[in-house]
Amino acid sequence: MSESKSFASLVDTRLKPTTPVVSGRYSNKPSSKPRNVVIPPGLFSYAGETEPLYLPPNWSIHVQPEGQRYFACETIPRVLTDVDMYSAAKQEKVIRYAGVVRKVIEDKQIKFPDSAEVFLAPSEEEDVCHYYIADHASHTLSWLEAVDLDQLYIPDVVSESQLRFSLADLYWQHIEQFPSHRLDRLSLAVEDLISIFVHGEGDHMTSSNSTFPYTAKECKNFVRVLDAAKQRLDQPPSVCVVARLWSVVSRNRLQTHYAQETARLSRDQLILALPEVRRSRVFSASSRLLLGIPQSYSEKLQSLFSDEIVYVHPWRDFMSHTREEWQQYVTWSLGLAIINVLMLPLSSVSSTIAFASLACCAVTLIASLALLLKFNHAHTWCADQAATFLLAAKEVSPAFRHTALAFSVPRAAFLWAAGFAALQAPFWLQRVANVFVLAALVGVVVLASLPWVRWARKAARALPRWRHEHDSEPEGIFKV
Repeated sequence: MSESKSFASLVDTRLKPTTPVVSGRYSNKPSSKPRNVVIPPGLFSYAGETEPLYLPPNWSIHVQPEGQRYFACETIPRVLTDVDMYSAAKQEKVIRYAGVVRKVIEDKQIKFPDSAEVFLAPSEEEDVCHYYIADHASHTLSWLEAVDLDQLYIPDVVSESQLRFSLADLYWQHIEQFPSHRLDRLSLAVEDLISIFVHGEGDHMTSSNSTFPYTAKECKNFVRVLDAAKQRLDQPPSVCVVARLWSVVSRNRLQTHYAQETARLSRDQLILALPEVRRSRVFSASSRLLLGIPQSYSEKLQSLFSDEIVYVHPWRDFMSHTREEWQQYVTWSLGLAIINVLMLPLSSVSSTIAFASLACCAVTLIASLALLLKFNHAHTWCADQAATFLLAAKEVSPAFRHTALAFSVPRAAFLWAAGFAALQAPFWLQRVANVFVLAALVGVVVLASLPWVRWARKAARALPRWRHEHDSEPEGIFKV
């Protein structure tokens, strides 16, 4: 009995729960070293192949459609790993930890389902092994012990039913990474997935704030891809594509609180009880100084990051438009600066106003170029990159105030520059004419802005049309 307890304590310290998200398959250290070899006569042809490497009994090698190889073992429970089983040291670790998992299942009397398999990833540096269990019947991941969401980097949930979507997302990521070794045991529900994408296409066509992560055009293309994959579900590439799309759908349902008491029905709808952002007098004053533009950017950024969720296409549209605006202000500020420089030698203009306009042009140019450099590829970011930036910006300043102020500088500075340049007109008129002419022009402008003047102009434009309608011969259905 004491031996069993000591073994249980050994298991607790060596088996570490993990998920497919933190597998690190896309961040492996560079280790491949191509070298020159001599090709024997008839290799792969009449001379056959060299003697293959052998695996332990019940183990087989498989290749994921992207090219990553992995190994599966048809035992009870079924085991798979992506470490190199041709390496004696790594093979020994995997087989040893597979035995540890079996012992834990026996000691805890777990009714391990036949539809499940265990993923093992022994550490190279430490004597620990990361693992998880994927169940093909329930389409979820599980572990041999109680685990905390933060421990596995899983977002918080509001209910157990919402947690299922999170575990389903992880399960489909597992199938995407390991799709080749048990095709007959998978239930992919492709017809259901096609229906979801058909609805996503229609939702985008009839709504401007759809919560579906793909556009109508992309949904249409995915339906075509899924129709083709449905005919080839005995092929790992088709399984990989279907699993990837199911993962996206599961993650989207997790974020929109699908089937929960309060679901997100619109992209900009707020449903989470997040801390309320307090008003800032400094930001309000700065926004007024910059002609209210920062407040507009703040509201737009908050809309893009509603409940700390970002959709890639609205983000890309926003950044594409913003970058085009910055590029436009670079050209406009240079043009206005040239005009100001040309006007400086003239005695009929104010040099003080010209220098003020030039200073604003300089601010516009510098700010625009700095922002274009900093956000050079922001219009091509994926959702994760955009979310990382927005989350960091929100933590630095609530309601994205610092970011909004920075984004506003080019437009606001140029408008100030244009305003200063426009002030040259009264000075020029006063110099070339006289005070009375200037006063008369100002009076005409004021009178033209009065409501009764606008009404009189409308009446004058309408009178000829009224006369034409009453002087012309009336038309009827019997006119030939």
